[in-house]
Amino acid sequence: MSLPRFLVSPDAVRDRAATVEGRELAHMRKVLRLRPGARVLLWDGEGAEHEALIRAYEGGVATMTVVRSYRPERESPLAVTLAQAVGKGDKMDWIVEKSTELGVACVAPFFSSHTVPRFAGDKSARRRERWEKIAAAAARQSGRTRVPEIREPDGFDAMLAGDWQCDARLLFWEGPSGRGLHSLREELGSLRSVLVMVGPEGGFGEEEAGSAAAHGFHTVGLGRRILRTETAAVAAVCAVQLLWGDLG
Repeated sequence: MSLPRFLVSPDAVRDRAATVEGRELAHMRKVLRLRPGARVLLWDGEGAEHEALIRAYEGGVATMTVVRSYRPERESPLAVTLAQAVGKGDKMDWIVEKSTELGVACVAPFFSSHTVPRFAGDKSARRRERWEKIAAAAARQSGRTRVPEIREPDGFDAMLAGDWQCDARLLFWEGPSGRGLHSLREELGSLRSVLVMVGPEGGFGEEEAGSAAAHGFHTVGLGRRILRTETAAVAAVCAVQLLWGDLG
């Protein structure tokens, strides 16, 4: 039986002792109703896991005794950054959740010419905070040891001009210039990191695709059918993980 997992900061584990507080403490104590002596798994979101025993609940903090610490290899060898156009409604929530399960290292939301929802300021900060919580929950559920970075939503041009430290940049587009990933794999060889850009419900315009190509993006397709933006995001991440990562 798997142990219940709780996300803690790396600083919360020191010298075979650890503390749990905040939302994680509430889940431990009020939802799961774990008592002192129960065995749990702590993970720090940066690759380390710690098996621990609950020692006591004191002053809004759970004190723990760390039994064993290790760094399991569950993360993909391919660092995938998903640059995703913000969709209508709760589509972005779903994309963040599923892409986290599929092993992305970063999600970078953006607005393009065909993006319908647009927001900034406090609303943008609230959306980002919500997506960070969704990513953390999805990482916990899928057994990941790292929580993907969720970037501040930005504009399309800023995304193109960004200093992405990736071996390749891919723009997934349904237009005629999109090539197949298999032929691109033969050209690029092995990759350790990749930027995957997926458009909104209305797709990318030809001018946007041309601008992306001018910034070093390879334009690729996902077959003959037109996919919804949330379907395209999952399909694109699955495709690159299958070709260069650890899927399959």
